[in-house]
Amino acid sequence: MKNKLIHSTLLLATGLALLNFAACSKAKREDIADKSKEAYQDTKAAVVEGWDNLKDYTFEKRSDFTLKLKAKQADFEAGVSKLRADYSEAQASASRKAAMNELKDSEASFKEKFAAMGNATADTWDAARDDVAAAWDRVQASYAKARAN
Repeated sequence: MKNKLIHSTLLLATGLALLNFAACSKAKREDIADKSKEAYQDTKAAVVEGWDNLKDYTFEKRSDFTLKLKAKQADFEAGVSKLRADYSEAQASASRKAAMNELKDSEASFKEKFAAMGNATADTWDAARDDVAAAWDRVQASYAKARAN
């Protein structure tokens, strides 16, 4: 009889522990899912803020596009300056060196396309604008990669 009571108590305690564990796991999964949704929304908002209305920048609004991009570029260059100040080629790993070289190349490509955009005509504006936006996205990606290494 005593063994049955101990056995029953042990089974009840184990059952409650498993129930509690399952509830915590579900709450934790929901918390992780919520955080993932927030990160997705933040990323989506950043993308939307960045180039959501790219098609709205017609040839007539090219100065607005240029001003917006110059403001973004100024903020970006501050981050790149800090990244380069902290970078030591002698101590950098091969992947970090490659990431920094990719950043340098993507910046050069962006500056080239940005300068060429100034010569765009009404007929070539859409292609020039899209090229600059793609180059900007590449610069941002290479910067993120360089920061991660």
